[in-house]
Amino acid sequence: MVTIPFGGPPAQPGTVYLVGGGPGDPGLMGLRAARLLASATFVAYDRLSPPEALALCPAEAEQVYVGKLPDRHALAQEEINELLVARARAGDAVVRFKGGDPFVLGRGSEEASACVAAGVAFEVVPGVTAGVAAPAYAGIPVTHRVMAPAFAVVTGHEDPTKPEAQVDYAALARFPGTLLLYMGVGRLRAIAAALVAAGREATTPVALVRWGTTPRQQTISGTLGDIAERVESAGFTNPAIIVVGDVVGLRDELSWFERRPLYGLSVLVPRTRHQAGELSERLRVLGAEPVEAPTIAIQASRTPQLLRAALTDVGNGAYDWVALTSANGVAAVVEQLAELGRDARLFAPVRLAAVGPGTAEALAAAGLRAELVPPTATTGELAAALVASGPPARALLPRADIATPTLTEALRSAGWRVDEVEAYRTVPVTELDPGVRQRLELGEIDVLAFASSSTVRNFVDLFGGPPPAGTRVASIGPVTSQTCRDLGLQVDAEADPHDLDGLVAAVRSAAGR
Repeated sequence: MVTIPFGGPPAQPGTVYLVGGGPGDPGLMGLRAARLLASATFVAYDRLSPPEALALCPAEAEQVYVGKLPDRHALAQEEINELLVARARAGDAVVRFKGGDPFVLGRGSEEASACVAAGVAFEVVPGVTAGVAAPAYAGIPVTHRVMAPAFAVVTGHEDPTKPEAQVDYAALARFPGTLLLYMGVGRLRAIAAALVAAGREATTPVALVRWGTTPRQQTISGTLGDIAERVESAGFTNPAIIVVGDVVGLRDELSWFERRPLYGLSVLVPRTRHQAGELSERLRVLGAEPVEAPTIAIQASRTPQLLRAALTDVGNGAYDWVALTSANGVAAVVEQLAELGRDARLFAPVRLAAVGPGTAEALAAAGLRAELVPPTATTGELAAALVASGPPARALLPRADIATPTLTEALRSAGWRVDEVEAYRTVPVTELDPGVRQRLELGEIDVLAFASSSTVRNFVDLFGGPPPAGTRVASIGPVTSQTCRDLGLQVDAEADPHDLDGLVAAVRSAAGR
């Protein structure tokens, strides 16, 4: 595996890093930002910084929310300045994680000045600003060779009716390019009126892009003369970028993000946090909004020494087959292999079997090839395929602590010698995220995507029963589908093949996309 030499050195104790997280799509965040988040010991984050990026932070890093709304702040700006300085002086490697760019209407310069005054080292990490990115995702270029030779970035937070306002609307009305106004939805009517009064045509195209670059993105268009009424009628609110200029007319031709096949679809992803990330990424690429709600946590085995001993026996030729029934099992085996100071060559004496393509892919990522993968990803089919592979043999099964006995019993009844070893533990979480529960109850979740029977059972336990009527269900395979039906859930689509890509296809089918 090649290590990409980008991202720079890790975050250093006693330093404040003013990091721009970009406009919302975590894929637009820079490598330097990711490197610093992954090595920080203290992170102060905003309402609009990409929440998925916080998963990069070390488990021991303290995370503090310091976000702001127009009418209320978690902390005043002066308190944020003091917090950053105090934590750096205490020896923390401090990341101030902000949406967009810290120096574009983000008060990052004030935080930098506070560091200078306190004698604290700081670094600025620019990010992609929402004023450029959100229109681009809506199919609106902020410049155009014919229509707009320039663009202006303006705060919309000031009241244009006040004589002491810093923004010169007369100058903006004469500006020969695109206007990008931040934080101006609440003052949109006054802003539009001020521009028209200063000489801008009432027919000038306007668009507002809300939650730009994220799966929640929405765009509304109009003119300076009618945009305020359109926005108020639609209940369109912040956070949004206001785009004023002829380039808005290109949206019908250049819109791309909102034409993705799952755009506007919300999908609940009730898996472990790591696996949810894999599925979420696939859904996000298609334009869906993945709503992650882990219902189980994967923990290390209580007896890792037993797995290491079994792997040593594998290397010594004690087994004919090693059968893996999940990607989590593969990860546990690889981890203990490293603890032994061994690599993939340990498996030279044996043949490898995987329950399905997802597990086979996990093996391949570790440099191992599954010789046997049944056509249907169930432990019953895996047992049948192993039995059909030849005379009774010796098999090692590294599995979860709650694994069903189907595979072991089927092999033993066929004369096989089977050893099971606990590779990892599956632990239910204790509470469903309150925000997720609310969205489910309000009917704001379109599809539930279940990737295992345990996640179905745990979801029903946490939610207190099946989801509301009308919520569609996609299942990764027949065993999971049966568990859904046993618990009162109707399955609208089943994955084929039984892996994450198949589950995404099932989500599309369930949603009629």
